[in-house]
Amino acid sequence: MIRRFLKGLDQKYLKICIYASITVLVTVIAGALAFSTGPFWSKLWAIFTAVLKPIIIGGIITYLLLPVVNRFEKLLGRDKHHGWARAASVLLTFAIIAVVLILVLVMIAVSIYKNLGALNVDSITNLYNVLKEEYAGVAKYLEQLMESLNLSSSHISSFLKNTAGAIENFFSGLLFGIIFAVYFLLDEKSSIVSYWNKAFRLIFGDKAQDRFLSFMKDADNAFSGYIRGQVVDAAIVGVMASIALSVAGVPYAVIIGICIGFGNLIPYFGPIVGYAAVVIVCLPSGNITKMLIGLAIIAVIMFVDGNIINPRLLSENVDVHPLLVVAALLGGGVLGGIAGMLIAVPTAALLKLQFDRYLKRLENERESEGSETVHYI
Repeated sequence: MIRRFLKGLDQKYLKICIYASITVLVTVIAGALAFSTGPFWSKLWAIFTAVLKPIIIGGIITYLLLPVVNRFEKLLGRDKHHGWARAASVLLTFAIIAVVLILVLVMIAVSIYKNLGALNVDSITNLYNVLKEEYAGVAKYLEQLMESLNLSSSHISSFLKNTAGAIENFFSGLLFGIIFAVYFLLDEKSSIVSYWNKAFRLIFGDKAQDRFLSFMKDADNAFSGYIRGQVVDAAIVGVMASIALSVAGVPYAVIIGICIGFGNLIPYFGPIVGYAAVVIVCLPSGNITKMLIGLAIIAVIMFVDGNIINPRLLSENVDVHPLLVVAALLGGGVLGGIAGMLIAVPTAALLKLQFDRYLKRLENERESEGSETVHYI
């Protein structure tokens, strides 16, 4: 009876039903196991991200510093008799970065120290005495203000704790990322890259490896040209702004110049940061003349940068329409915040390049089909 029933069924659809049932059963079992062992998987994911984060940071640092290390190695005379050249190049690169950071911190400290005299000590002392006498009223006002904003001491404590944890995680990730970067840069014979190239070729095949290497070459052209160009551009703009604002006597000129330089890493943000910083520094003290001079200086620097410096640094590597730049910045900001905005433009350039190649391939295919049709007729 059962055999007769099974023979009457379509064997093709019967197999499909069996495979679908097995797939659903395996999915349900896997989901049940994942749900029941949730703490284990969450802990495993935390370990994975903790290891992956410094590796990614180290890879980014390596990617940015590799041309500098290679240039120093070439200048030191890299050959079989100078095996120390690679290590010396890595050490020299990080030493220069450390010196630059120390000089920046010293300039910031000197700028703050020179402008301390502009503070009105008497007014600050009087304000402190008033707050001390009216402590109870001020405390009650702050408590009412916090309640109106739906804030409590526990919320503030939690916020400060989370902020401190985020800062700690950032610096710990940066420290281990630098360690990974040192090992990556010392990998003179590129054994790590060779190993993973071999593994990728054995797993996916030669054709997939060729496509992947072609894509990585395009990505390197887009990202290296943009990121390194933007870093050089930001350094030039920051130095120019610091010197010009210092000559004009604008308070905290070095700090403003550094802020403009960092802001200039993101297109269109450098001028905004500069204008806001000058207004914040000059307006409360009533230095309207210096504020106007500072705003004019920033406008001139940004005009020179936008029309001369930046195009020369990026024209050979990144070809993206300004509207696409704005769209990429908006999307990158939504997805990844400041970090997303930093890589939004080279990502858009890479996607545009891949889309252009896809269109070119379609065009070639249609032209070849048209020529075959004509030949057939």
